[in-house]
Amino acid sequence: MTRDTVSLWLPLRKFVHISGALVPFIAIFAGRTLAIQLLIACILLFLTLELVRPKAQHHPIVHALWRGEESRAIAIDPLVYFLSILSLLILASWVDEGICYASIIVLTLGDGFSTIVGVHGKMCLWGSSKTIEGTVAGIIIAALVGFYFAGFLAVIGSVVGMIAEARSSQYDNLTVPVTALLAMLIVQMATGMI
Repeated sequence: MTRDTVSLWLPLRKFVHISGALVPFIAIFAGRTLAIQLLIACILLFLTLELVRPKAQHHPIVHALWRGEESRAIAIDPLVYFLSILSLLILASWVDEGICYASIIVLTLGDGFSTIVGVHGKMCLWGSSKTIEGTVAGIIIAALVGFYFAGFLAVIGSVVGMIAEARSSQYDNLTVPVTALLAMLIVQMATGMI
């Protein structure tokens, strides 16, 4: 991917990605049911856009939101992004909701900021096109915001989730929140942190 290609889709796409960090706050302050309803509405909007996208192939918004390969087939990554957040919201009914919300933060802010900072980074991680600068930025922002929901466990989830992001070549919208969630749950169970 060239820097020119990145400059076309990065701002709007990452704005959408990062705005997902509002979901846990909506769940806390307005209720989880409302957050779930809003997310379902976003999924339906996305699916509607997927249906009309072939007819609007040359519209600037298509180029801003869909990457090259996504404009030719169903865009799986954005759908997985929405479904991951929805799954974590639903899971918060049975599992520590703070950990579920912190996992959403790792996905939305950690992954989002790692890309924004990483495209300007110089030091690539061994065996990856991801940069150290991007990964560290993702860890810091996800840990700081996630701390509100899960305390110190958010630091663990941020580190593990961002390592997963740096190592995944595909489906990081699934691997990042799942690894962050599992890491926090394992540490919580092992240490008795509640």
